[in-house]
Order: sequence, then C-alpha cells, then structure tokens
Amino acid sequence: TLQNRLRRAKQLLQPVRHLQEEAQLPTFPDEDLPVNDILNHLESAFLKKSEHEAAKHWFKVKIKSDAPYGLAVIGDPHLGVHCNIPLLRRDVEILATTEGVGAVNIGDTVDNWGGRLIRLYADSDISRQTERRLAQWFLNKKEDDGAGIPWVVWLHGNHDTMHTEFSTYLKAINVHQIPMLDWRANFKLCFPSCEIKIDAAHNHKGTSIYNPLQGQKRASLWDDQADIYIAGHHHTWAISQEEAADNRVITMARARGYKWDDEYGKRSGFRQDNFGATILFVIDPTASPETRVKPFADLKEGAEFLTWKRNQFEN
Repeated sequence: TLQNRLRRAKQLLQPVRHLQEEAQLPTFPDEDLPVNDILNHLESAFLKKSEHEAAKHWFKVKIKSDAPYGLAVIGDPHLGVHCNIPLLRRDVEILATTEGVGAVNIGDTVDNWGGRLIRLYADSDISRQTERRLAQWFLNKKEDDGAGIPWVVWLHGNHDTMHTEFSTYLKAINVHQIPMLDWRANFKLCFPSCEIKIDAAHNHKGTSIYNPLQGQKRASLWDDQADIYIAGHHHTWAISQEEAADNRVITMARARGYKWDDEYGKRSGFRQDNFGATILFVIDPTASPETRVKPFADLKEGAEFLTWKRNQFEN
C-alpha cells in the first residue's frame, strides 16, 4: 500500500516538474527608484532647505539713504468681529501716507479657527472666506485694491497656522514677494552708514508676571545680538531701553494689537490695554547709539515725529 502511494505521488508531481522546466517566468523591474538615487534626492533636498534657512537668518533689508526711517511693528490684527476697526483704519491710513515707513506684521492676521476651536465660528458673524478677503486687503498695495501698507516683513503667528491652509493661501497671494516667515524673523535694516538688527517674533520664549518684556530680555541675553527685540501675541504692550553689558543700546517692546473685548480674555482674567496697538521705532542712522532708536506707543505721534526728523535731515 505504501509503495502504491509513493508511485501515485510521483505520477502527480511529474507534470508540475515538467511545467516548471518548460515555463520561463517573467522578471519585473523595481517599482521605485534605486536606494542610492533616493539618498541622493534626500541629500539634495536637505542641502537646499539648509541653504534656504541660512538665507533667512539675518537677511538684509536695504534702505537707500540715511534719512530717518520708521519701522512700524503692527500688533496682532485679528481682522474680524473683535478687531478695533476704527483704530485699525486710522493706523492703516497713517502707514500708507507717511513717507519713510516700513511695516512688520507680527502675526495672527485673522482668527482662522481650526481643530476643536473651529466651533467658535458659530459665535462669530464672519466666515472663513470673509477672513481671507480681509487678509488679502491687508496684504496688498493700493493699486491692487489693498490697504497700501509698505510691508517689510510678514510673520505667521499661532492663529495663522491653526488651519494650515491659511498660511499657504497667504504665500500664494504674496505677489510682491514680501518676506513671509513662520513665527520669528531676524533681519537687518541696512542704511548706508550703519546696520540696525531686528529680532521680531510673534512671541519670544519666557514669561513673568513682574516683567511684560521677560521674553525680549531673555532673547537679549541668550540669543543672537540685536538692537531691537519686539513681539506681540499677549495683547499687551510695553517699551524699554537699556545699555547692555557690551555697550549695545537695546530697545525691547511688545505690541498690543487690535483685538478688543474677546470672551476668552474676559473669562481668563486678562487685562485689556488701551494703547500700543502698533509700536513705531523711529531710527536715525546718523545719531549716536543712545538716541538712534526712539520707540512710540502711539503711531500718530511717532509718524509726526518721523516727518519732522526727515524734514530736519533734508534741510
């Protein structure tokens, strides 16, 4: 019986063995790039990104003359139902019509609720589409039906990246190639006679109930050396100037922004400041270090001082 089963098994295996010998199976090429090509691509992408990041660190904004110049750092706009529109309109008009001004958007252009906070749109009489129209107006020049603000740098704050599509939208409509950076920008205002280094962040690391400029003070001590440290985010304002150990005269400030009377601030017990929505730094590159930078919490007064300084320079 066993021998019979072995013979039967051999008979069954013979046709399979015959087919294997007669058939030539295909060989398929790899469905992806060779690993070495993938590594080469990743290496090129890494080097390109590193080059991009290095170029953003202390990039230069060239100013044509040594005439006094105004750098206006606009606090969180939050264009929408909680934005102080009358104050915003006044300041936009000043920025658009004052000669010798450049502007920095410190971030949080609109509320741009995302994630679980998207439910807050139900409590606001504004749509995502309307927010984008306001942002486009804020960014564009007068000839493009925009606000006409002379932008130098535009930052993305936490609200701008809450729904990530919004920051992509801003970059897509940035036809004038204004530098747009996430959270923080280190750049130089390069005058013919000197350079002023600006460390602008949506917020610097570090807080204190005793010092509203704790983050800026920390940055002046431990980060790269700058002449001006400025942030937003907290919806409060403060200004300070001092001489550092290396004899740099540094200016630290926080811009209050334009968000008023929001429920979160009330429930959390945050105080509501009334001034300093935009901080204007009037820079005289020909002055001595202790008088080179003069900060103003009121944009109107600062713009008037800047105009007077420029007239003095021309005369």
